[in-house]
Amino acid sequence: MRTFLQLIMHFFGLEMETPNLDHLLHIDAALHTDVGRRRPINEDSMVAVIPDDPRVLAKKGALFVVADGLGGHSKGEVASKMTVDAVRNVYYQEGGTDIASWLLHAVQRANEVIYHQIDVEDRTSYGAMGSTCTAVVLQNNTAYIANVGDSRAYIIRDGLLRQISEDHSWVAEQVRTGKLTSAQAQGHERGNIITRCLGTSAGVEVDVFVEPVQDGDALLLCSDGLTNFVKDEELVAFIEQDEPQVSASHLITCANERGGIDNITAVVIRVSQQQGNGLSTLSCVVPEQDFSSFNTDIDDDAASGTRELRALDDSGTPSR
Repeated sequence: MRTFLQLIMHFFGLEMETPNLDHLLHIDAALHTDVGRRRPINEDSMVAVIPDDPRVLAKKGALFVVADGLGGHSKGEVASKMTVDAVRNVYYQEGGTDIASWLLHAVQRANEVIYHQIDVEDRTSYGAMGSTCTAVVLQNNTAYIANVGDSRAYIIRDGLLRQISEDHSWVAEQVRTGKLTSAQAQGHERGNIITRCLGTSAGVEVDVFVEPVQDGDALLLCSDGLTNFVKDEELVAFIEQDEPQVSASHLITCANERGGIDNITAVVIRVSQQQGNGLSTLSCVVPEQDFSSFNTDIDDDAASGTRELRALDDSGTPSR
C-alpha cells in the first residue's frame, strides 16, 4: 500500500516525507525523585515521553523534563506539575519539525500557563508561583536542551562530565562575572536565589542549546537538590558504573546521606546505537516508603503513539 501511494504521489510530482530511521538511538532512561529528609512534600516534577512509533521518534524525538517548583502560598508543586504537563502537551500535540524552535515554544507556553493561573490580587499578595524547567529532546544523533532556572543538564562522555545548561541564579551570575569563585559559591547564603524562572512574568527568556550525541553518551537532568550535595566526579562515577536505574537511585541516596535538605530529582539517560528491534527502556524509581505520595503512570496512548512515564507530587504548599 505504501509503495502504491508513493507511486501515485510521484506521478503527480509530490513527495512523501520519510524520516530517516537509520540513525535512531537506543535510549535507556531512569527517573527518580525524592522528597529528601527536611521538606514535608516534594515540589519537583518530572516527565519522560518516548514515542513507540519509530517514525514519530525520528521526527519529534524523545522528551525528558525536570521542573523544580517555587512558591510557598502560591504552590510551587503545582507550578512544577503545570510545567512538565504543558511542555509535554505543546511539544507533541502541535506541529512543526524544527525541534529547537518547538521546544522553545513549549517552554514559553508553559510560562504563560503558570503566569495566568493566578489573578493579579493573588500575585500581589503572595508572589507569583514559579518553576525551573530543564527539558531535553533526543532526536536522531542530537540533543536539544531548553533551560530556565537552576535545574541542570549534563553530558557525560568518555568519563568526562560537562554542564550544558547555564544556571540562572544569583551565585552563578557572580561566578560568571568573576565576583565569586566556584568554591565561594558553594553553600553561599544567597545560593537559593534564582534570577529567572517560569511563571513570574508574562514572558521569559529561554536558553536553548544543541548538542551532538554519540554511542555511549549519558545525559543527566537534575534539580539543585542533587547538585548542591553531590560532586561532579561523584556524578560521573555513579552514572558510569551502573545502569541508569541503579545510578539514579544511588545519586538520590548520596544526596540524602548528606542531609537531604531539599527535594532531589535525577533523570539518567544512556544512549547507544540501535540494535535488534531498537526498543528503548523507560523506568521510574520512587522509594517504597514515599510511593503513596506520588502519582505514577505509564500510559500507552494509541492515538499519539507514545509511552509516557511520570512522577510528581500533588500535596502541601511550602516555600522553596
